[in-house]
Amino acid sequence: MFDKDVTGRLGKLRVALVSGLELGVFGSTLQNCVVGAVLLSGLAGCGASGPDALYGLTAPREVSVQARSSDYQVLVASPIALQALDTSNIAVTQGGGPVYSYFPKVAWTDTLPRVFQAKLVETLENTGKLRGVSQPGQGLLIDYQLQTTLRAFELQVDGRDKAYVEVAARIVDDRDGRSIGMRVFAASVPTSGQAVDDAIPALNSASDNVLAQIAGWSVNTISRIPRARAAAKRAELNSKEPGGNRQVAAVVPSRAKPAEKVE
Repeated sequence: MFDKDVTGRLGKLRVALVSGLELGVFGSTLQNCVVGAVLLSGLAGCGASGPDALYGLTAPREVSVQARSSDYQVLVASPIALQALDTSNIAVTQGGGPVYSYFPKVAWTDTLPRVFQAKLVETLENTGKLRGVSQPGQGLLIDYQLQTTLRAFELQVDGRDKAYVEVAARIVDDRDGRSIGMRVFAASVPTSGQAVDDAIPALNSASDNVLAQIAGWSVNTISRIPRARAAAKRAELNSKEPGGNRQVAAVVPSRAKPAEKVE
């Protein structure tokens, strides 16, 4: 009789979720569902209160670039990142290990990939070596894409606390999708502690280092591509496209003809 009564009660038990969906709870899953409901309510409470402070990234004002100025235009694609970094939360790992945690009550000003993308555009603009730099959707006629993957962007705590940033970058010809070059850039900056006030300046310093490396490498790589070759390639592709889809081929300055001698 007792078993039948308990079974009947468990069969009728429901846990109401925030979304309005009702989840049936029965048998051995009762404990797990109750724990899940508590966790969901806790997360909802955190989300409602919001962070106490938002932090941004800086962009290096001066970047050492040996190349001459070029009239190439570059698109900075949206960075790729795993979900652990594709967030506004500020990450902490145990010595770069696979387990991520986050500083409570603080966040980046946007998701980390968007913040990093904006600062990469700013850094490239600060070099003064490119004709134009843009993000997707801004309508710029593009010569090359700069694609990045955020591999690490975190405070690493393992007895030798440090901010660590690692980014893979690739330059792609926007006309034919051919990869021009690829490199991985990384920087680490020691911190004096594990508090957020120690981590943010160190993360900014490491990020500035990586941004400057990527910008310098990108400009130097692109500037070495002969403009005549790029123009010929674009003209070739244009000839294969219907008239409405053609892009204006890059202009190659022609050599001035010597003046004819008048007798």
